[in-house]
Amino acid sequence: MNEAVRVPVGGLLTTADLAGRPDFTLGLSIVSPSSRTIAGPGGTADVEPRVMQVLVVLAEAAGQVVTRETLFQRCWGGLYVGDDSLNRAVGAIRKLAADAGGGSFEVETIPRTGYRLKGDIAGLEPAEDRSGGSSPSKLTRRAAIGGAASAIAVAGAAAWLSFRPRSNPRFDALMARGVAAFRDGSAFDESAVSEKSSPGMIALYEQAVQAEPDSAAAWGLLAYFRSARADNASNEESAKLVAEAQFGIRRALELDAKDPNARVGMFLLQGPMVDMVARDRQLREILADDPANILAMLELMPLLQSAGLTRESWQWNERILKASPFMRQCLVLRAMKLWILGRVREADEVITRVQGLWPDYWFATYARFNILALTGRPQAARAIIDGARALPAGKTRALVLDALEQRTKAAIAAAETACVEAARGSPGLANDVVMYLCALGLPDTAFELTEGFLLWRGKMTSHNGADGKAVDDYSRRMTQWLFTPPVANMRADPRFPKLCEEFGLTAYWRARGMKPDYLVYG
Repeated sequence: MNEAVRVPVGGLLTTADLAGRPDFTLGLSIVSPSSRTIAGPGGTADVEPRVMQVLVVLAEAAGQVVTRETLFQRCWGGLYVGDDSLNRAVGAIRKLAADAGGGSFEVETIPRTGYRLKGDIAGLEPAEDRSGGSSPSKLTRRAAIGGAASAIAVAGAAAWLSFRPRSNPRFDALMARGVAAFRDGSAFDESAVSEKSSPGMIALYEQAVQAEPDSAAAWGLLAYFRSARADNASNEESAKLVAEAQFGIRRALELDAKDPNARVGMFLLQGPMVDMVARDRQLREILADDPANILAMLELMPLLQSAGLTRESWQWNERILKASPFMRQCLVLRAMKLWILGRVREADEVITRVQGLWPDYWFATYARFNILALTGRPQAARAIIDGARALPAGKTRALVLDALEQRTKAAIAAAETACVEAARGSPGLANDVVMYLCALGLPDTAFELTEGFLLWRGKMTSHNGADGKAVDDYSRRMTQWLFTPPVANMRADPRFPKLCEEFGLTAYWRARGMKPDYLVYG
């Protein structure tokens, strides 16, 4: 049964009262009664005084039903001004929820009774606390969760929303911004395929730990983003970030020994110091404690792909996208996995949509080029080179397209020379050029480049990642390219099992009691 909030006589909420009310979070939005604004995933909007009054009264009810009589009493001083006035105010709130709020809260109509606000609320006293009374059926704010429930499952980062009965509004507002960034994927925006640079998130959680020094969640998230940033920073900056990340990890784990985000930060710092089996185990232990942790999923998903387990990796990528539907790098990875699985038409459709949403996203351009070039469409891929702003090694890629299209000895030789030079000059390109060499029927050269990149041996040895960061350790561990369609001739070669044995892939498969997809499905 729905219980309605009955407000005592004299509970009028005036415009002057709004000026003294603190900000509070509603769904993924920050509501500021004093400035009469609401800021959320969809932007910031001004709110009319009467609309803000109605919104605050509904929010104070903490998910309970508020009668129309109560709304007239509190917002219009008991004057009956006609149903249209209240209907317009409620309609305005619903528009704010859809536009600025991104759909993370809503107003439910209770027929013949009143309205109920559905969405997570933090930083605001319930109506019964203000009036000194209590409702017949008091609900906690945690029980008032409505349409935003799925967003709150993001990476364990939103547990603070119902962290305590009366929380720090500034802290809540900062953490709400973090939840919104997780939800829309902006927390993980990348300017390059292997780059995980989110300085904005570092600044956000630095403010959060200042506001709440005893928040394990804030310290854990700060430690994670510092750890992620350290992989791609200069040597000098990296040392500082690592030290700061270690401090944050220790602090978070002192406050909560199982804080999942601090544990993922520790995982990043350990990097290649532990083998694939240990890395897999660490991530699954975190996910066992926090099944919705996006940060752990973002590490497990590529680890599985790098071991040739595309189908299992696909499942984790889809779980990430369920929690963060617009995480654009995972949308691109969806397309690349479809290509690897032989579903080229679907891969094309996904990339087309991603590029429609983010025309300048480098990773989408990169993926589209490779999918077109390596599925017999070099002419279409050439148009991307001509128009792309940031696709590296354009001349090398153009020569590869010439060879794929012409199939002459001269064109193939020119492409081979360009690929080798590109990999020597920029070791991070090794994964691309190995795919191109295999597509051109040159597995011997592909093996030489692969051994140089992964094992630092042979005449094509790449730079050590610790020396000037010519290629970071994360990129070297991510061997997804070995399991793409064009590399099938390498996988069929007797040298491939030995390569997998030396790099640790075989030990991983053996420990998990499974085989890579190419041995199971062909």
